[in-house]
Amino acid sequence: MKILVAEDERATRARIVACLRKSGHELVEASNGREAWEKLLASEDISLVISDWLMPEMDGETLIRRIRDHSRESYVYVILLTSRSQKEDIVAGMDAGADDFMTKPFDNAELRARINAGLRVLQLERTLGEQNRRLVEMNRQISAAHQQMKDELLAAARIQQSYLPDKIPQSPGVEFGWIYEPCDDLGGDTLNIIPLSGHQYGIYIVDVAGHGVSAALLSVHLSRVLTRHDEAGTVLFNHNGSGAQLTTPSEVAKQLNATFQMSPSSHQFFTFLYGILDLEENTFRYTSAGHPGPLIISNKTATLSPTDPPAIGFLPSAIFEEHTLHLQPTDRLFFYSDGIFEIDDAEGNEWGEAGLAEAARSGAHLPISENLQAILQAARDWQHHDSMRDDVSLIGIAVG
Repeated sequence: MKILVAEDERATRARIVACLRKSGHELVEASNGREAWEKLLASEDISLVISDWLMPEMDGETLIRRIRDHSRESYVYVILLTSRSQKEDIVAGMDAGADDFMTKPFDNAELRARINAGLRVLQLERTLGEQNRRLVEMNRQISAAHQQMKDELLAAARIQQSYLPDKIPQSPGVEFGWIYEPCDDLGGDTLNIIPLSGHQYGIYIVDVAGHGVSAALLSVHLSRVLTRHDEAGTVLFNHNGSGAQLTTPSEVAKQLNATFQMSPSSHQFFTFLYGILDLEENTFRYTSAGHPGPLIISNKTATLSPTDPPAIGFLPSAIFEEHTLHLQPTDRLFFYSDGIFEIDDAEGNEWGEAGLAEAARSGAHLPISENLQAILQAARDWQHHDSMRDDVSLIGIAVG
């Protein structure tokens, strides 16, 4: 241990130095406070200072205050040595920043004991300092990993967003709109409006059970399966010798159910609605696999369609029903996930599909995109909060 001894009395300084050298310490001597301060600044490895109180040029109290005010990587333990023994003197020395107090004349055994006590404090300080440095490094690594994870989630979110409709289809006699708001960076919902031919559009909406990365991965995979038109990966078309034929909604659900059966390890399943809008026949033919059926606004009347179980992944041999809606001019169709209506107000009252239907009906005079925004705002107003607790997916179609 390197110890600085600041003492203007040569005999006392020599006695301290001789005593501590026998204990194996390295000693640095100073005959006054200013010299001690300069030597302390010049040597970062001095960890303990024994300082007389009364010294020329700079007294011990001033030296201690400078030590405490100085920015130093490691702590300096200070023992104040003085002939003063009054209570107020001890208090003044401790207030200045002294760690210990020893009066003259002193005993060598007492000096060694106080040095050893200081060494224990310094060792504890070093141990705590090393632990703090490790914690700082661990926090830095955790922050870096968190940032990397966040960047990767944002990149995954961009991939997921790329499978949403990149632009709203334009066609005479129909108006489309959609809203997708995940409750986290990644969502388990997905949707799309896919041109199938000059007068037919495929509409699908998916709600994967659960949240987070696993739900989002399945959602992205489903988006890819449902939007590919090549022969190897298509679900919406049957490729045969006579060309590509549209797959019926019930057959699409059947193929997905065969491919995405829930496993004991993943427990993943999803609700699914897919339908084909035919603008020549003014029909919407669809299959609902555990997903809420379409909401129809016709002649200012809102009609909710029932949900057909099961969801995709529950039963290997499930049978999926098809339904056909015959549309009239000015009719509107809405497709949605349960995140938009399974919300409560402050008293615990659920908004429900009835609240959703009323919001859709009351905004039916608006352009379809504004109608959808009005529905979402009504949901937020009901729960008195802008953030939804589940993923929200909405598709709107205005006929005529």
